[in-house]
Amino acid sequence: MPKEPRQLMINLMYIVLTALLALNVSAEVMSALFMIDNSMKETNNLIATENEQLLLEVTKQADAYPQFKIYQAQAEQVKTTADELNNYIDNLRDELIEAAGGLDKDNLPKRKDDKNITTRIFINEEKGFELETLVKNTRANLLNVLEDTVDSVRFSKTLPLKINPIPANSDKNNWVDFTFQQMPLAAVLPLLSKFQNDLKVSEATLLKHFLGKTGIMRKQDAFTPVVAANKSYVIKNEGYEAEIFLGSYSSTVDNLTVSVDGRPITVRDGKALFKGNPSSLGIKKHTAKISLRDPLTGEIESFTKRFEYEVGERSATISADKMNVLYVGVDNPLSVSVAGVPSRQIQVRGEGVTLTKKSNGKYSTKPSRTGNAKITISGGGLQPTVFNYRVKRIPNPVVKVGHKNGGVIKVSEFKAQRGIIPHLEGFDFEARCKIGSYEVARVPKNGDAQVHKNNGGAYENRVKRMVQQAARGDVFYFSSIKCKCPGDQAARNLNGLVFNIR
Repeated sequence: MPKEPRQLMINLMYIVLTALLALNVSAEVMSALFMIDNSMKETNNLIATENEQLLLEVTKQADAYPQFKIYQAQAEQVKTTADELNNYIDNLRDELIEAAGGLDKDNLPKRKDDKNITTRIFINEEKGFELETLVKNTRANLLNVLEDTVDSVRFSKTLPLKINPIPANSDKNNWVDFTFQQMPLAAVLPLLSKFQNDLKVSEATLLKHFLGKTGIMRKQDAFTPVVAANKSYVIKNEGYEAEIFLGSYSSTVDNLTVSVDGRPITVRDGKALFKGNPSSLGIKKHTAKISLRDPLTGEIESFTKRFEYEVGERSATISADKMNVLYVGVDNPLSVSVAGVPSRQIQVRGEGVTLTKKSNGKYSTKPSRTGNAKITISGGGLQPTVFNYRVKRIPNPVVKVGHKNGGVIKVSEFKAQRGIIPHLEGFDFEARCKIGSYEVARVPKNGDAQVHKNNGGAYENRVKRMVQQAARGDVFYFSSIKCKCPGDQAARNLNGLVFNIR
């Protein structure tokens, strides 16, 4: 709960005046509610400024001491979480004021005593249920930032941001109806400001906690071992380093002893540097022990902490983003990753393909012919690794007239088409095939057959006239269909089509 007298007074005044609303909504009560709302907004602005300064101090400590980066990340996460709820409430206030006709000359909502607006927005449009869920989720997310279970339990009892249960003797079914149903706008706005006040006080409480973890806001009367490593995954025979120190330490401290797995480590400037040189793969687990001798009493207090890291070795992987095959004539996207090697040191070469680097391990490859292709990955100490791929031509397209590739078709639908179109069904790449030529034969129900050759996919004039002569009972044959797809050196022959006109 907030300890400042100003905040306590505001909360008390709001409770009293809200109770008075049940008896009489007078002009004086309305004026007092807006006075509380304005006072809360001023307080919120002051707390927001303080919170910005707290975050800045945490950032300064993290910049000076890398081991405090974890507290900077947690503090920033708290601010991001709080900002999301605060912005939501700001937008909700604007929506309420706009629904009330905007502000009058005194900068107050024009229909400040309107109860239908709040009932409609919070209950009928369910914004109240949305607000209730967001407040609960924000409180949970703020507590989840705390990694220490003890801290999480402790702050769960003190953070003011929460949804209070409705009284047992209330005739309302839920918190939203109890809080907003037939409540004048003048009473709802201070309530929203109070939520923002509780939110900012909760944010300040956690920011002060993280700043205290850096040693600024408290004396060195509570300690915790810290193991700070640059990375937890290392390459075999490359070595591993981690700084082991006591939280809230002093660079001049000389009463520390540090050991890892029972092996003493030299302490310099309040820190001990652990070095490992693993020769086998897998997860390596260690136990650090820090002992602190009280310079006055001579008593020794010890702290232990387990830490681990994983040892791997360099390897390369490459995967086709579409399928496990490359196609001639189109750009085949590839993803390249090499464990343990910086991306700037990775070298990719291709045989039988043209490689183009995109970004973030993404490449595009375009094979020049069918058969086999090789892609070689090297660099950063990795021995050249070769990946073999089969190179295929684009599969045959399916030729259709309209949406059909043969069978029965209505005469009206058949006459409405303007040619045949090749479709690459189930092919995930950007590619388009083109019709070179084909023959069309019409066998009428009564009469002689007609045959014409057509160049291109669209009907030429002679074929167009023949199609327009189609009648029920006719049979149309599309044969000798030639088509070229990207990468084709010569035209390919496609299956014919047969349509029965009905």
